[in-house]
Amino acid sequence: MFAGVLGSCNSLDVPPAPNLQPVLEAYANPTAVVGSVIMSEVADEIAQAAEEIEDSKIFEEILEVIIDIQEELDQSTNEDGDLVLDATCSGGSNAGSACAADGDCPEGKCEGGVTLPSPTGVIQVNYICPGWDERQFEPGYDADPDPANGTMNLTMTLDSAGIGRVVWGTATTCRYLVPGEGESFEASYDGGVAVDLGDTVPTGEDIAELLVTFVLEGNIGFDGDDFRIKESFRVILADSEGLEILVEVEVPESDPPETETFNYFFQGSTEVLRDANGVIGCSLEESRCFDESGTLFSW
Repeated sequence: MFAGVLGSCNSLDVPPAPNLQPVLEAYANPTAVVGSVIMSEVADEIAQAAEEIEDSKIFEEILEVIIDIQEELDQSTNEDGDLVLDATCSGGSNAGSACAADGDCPEGKCEGGVTLPSPTGVIQVNYICPGWDERQFEPGYDADPDPANGTMNLTMTLDSAGIGRVVWGTATTCRYLVPGEGESFEASYDGGVAVDLGDTVPTGEDIAELLVTFVLEGNIGFDGDDFRIKESFRVILADSEGLEILVEVEVPESDPPETETFNYFFQGSTEVLRDANGVIGCSLEESRCFDESGTLFSW
């Protein structure tokens, strides 16, 4: 992986991040009124999207890259919140190792490098994907990155040493393995990436505990099959069973064409639909939605 600090806001124009505000507003304020007609049209699409997202673990692969960068930043940030690049320990037990503060150098001193006080700027991440070699899961295995495994190129901003809320970029045939019970599955992603972390993520905050919004448009490969995805969804990495999908539906006979949205949640074996009228339970397998009184509609 390569993470390069491109510059501060005073010396570099920040490339424009995608505007994810309309997507966030759609999650917060669903506009569709869902009934049997709409569900008969989109139920299969919802089920397929959920299967592709959950099986491929594409969100996990993207978030792990962001978390790795956060860890590198945390390790290079001193007690004053300054980013220290390329400094090394002089003397002591950690002599010659990278450091961000004297505390990193027992019995020695952190010297050299470049200090960026409370940095605000841009980072370009060029990540070479791990590929399909099963040995990557073996303890101590360390292979040279192979560009043939594809890449993920992400742009993120720094705000006082914290990661800005939007991360965006592209994946180019990024190959990775998804561990399963007794075997691993070959997966890949090729396409656009946009991620909203909810807010600026300060040093030390656990990204795995955040509700993260994704917008993906590209192709997911999984276990020999290839699927086109154009979806927005939300996950909390630490919650292995939670998934929320934003569903778009066309307004009939609208001119010009218009769309409305609703949210569909998966939480283990529980499924919930949230539309303009509120929240109800649903089951894609049973082709029905219901409340405490019983079935409200089916398809």
